[in-house]
Amino acid sequence: MGTDATTEKDIIGGWAPADAGVYGAAFATAREKVRSLITRNPGTFPTFTDGGAWHFEDDPWAPTWSAGFLTGLLWLFADHDETGWWRRQAEKYSELLEPRKHDGGTHDIGFLFTPSWGRWHAAAPSERTAAVLIQAGRTMARRFNEHGRYLSTWVDPGSTFIDVMMNIGIIYQAGHLSHDENLAQIATAHAMTTRRYLVRGDGTSVHEAWFDPETGEFQRTATHQGYRSDSSWVRGHAWGVYGFGSAYSWTGDPRFLDTARLLADTYIARTGDRLVPPNDWDDPTPRFAYESSAGAVVAAGLLQLADLSGDAGGEKYRRYAYQLVAKLSGPEFLAQPGSAWEGVLRHAIYHLNNQVGVDESVMWGDYYYVEALHRILRGSVAATR
Repeated sequence: MGTDATTEKDIIGGWAPADAGVYGAAFATAREKVRSLITRNPGTFPTFTDGGAWHFEDDPWAPTWSAGFLTGLLWLFADHDETGWWRRQAEKYSELLEPRKHDGGTHDIGFLFTPSWGRWHAAAPSERTAAVLIQAGRTMARRFNEHGRYLSTWVDPGSTFIDVMMNIGIIYQAGHLSHDENLAQIATAHAMTTRRYLVRGDGTSVHEAWFDPETGEFQRTATHQGYRSDSSWVRGHAWGVYGFGSAYSWTGDPRFLDTARLLADTYIARTGDRLVPPNDWDDPTPRFAYESSAGAVVAAGLLQLADLSGDAGGEKYRRYAYQLVAKLSGPEFLAQPGSAWEGVLRHAIYHLNNQVGVDESVMWGDYYYVEALHRILRGSVAATR
């Protein structure tokens, strides 16, 4: 097994707190937790913990969508390992996911393939990795509604989530690899629709928008996981920060960069020195103080945005992200090495309203937390491009 160590000297850029070694130590802790998971339960893809132990039954809320995150963690660890052990695990788990390139039952194809096969293609481009990504992107693109100019969710043909912004990258990549401009046009059309209907003028965001699938007419907003339809579910907001940044990275369209910055500025203004948000900013009496997976997603998104901004303005995003990751790396959030808690990042919430994975670890929280650590330890190098 890989026994590589990451130390303070590996940090080659960006701002860091006085004890920069906290990031390397946290990365090592995460690696230990994931190694234990895949050694004791090989070939499995849990989504959330129950009392700190990974839950291996079917996802009770959505079509299984989180397997790409565990696989992506293996690729992240492989990038810091010279033994080849993590690389072998990453390839093995990626291959287990390959059949889902044809899965038309979920809108989360990007979540499945960008962290897994996308990272494989970035590490070692080949005809095989390209073919898998092209098919996955085409499968995702089939969800496009021409009338409303949006990609539908598994919930209903008239529904779209802000989460889908995290899944359009696979369509852009498929278009790039296949030289199919129509795919890029679909991804951009969806991003523009999301920008219009799911990003509010005050810089907050909407979880779900509903359209008439026959005419494309916008009907209403809604939420599944937030406080109410006109509130701000923070993990959805984090998906927006990262997703619009990714859309800009593929297109160079300044409107997407502006939107990512608007959402990022709102996160910073509304969360402030607390750094880690609650499940919904507008809940007057939140049952839990934190939703750490939202913090992890936004940390990775802010580091991406700092790179994309390319100016002094991006430095505030980098500084805030470093502080956020440092807080997540403290004993309140990071599971202790050797402890019975099997996940990496504590105090995450999967679905508060359905009481699923509440105040637990969730696989995407662990993945984006480690991605943020990876960006810091590699000088905030772009993750998969």
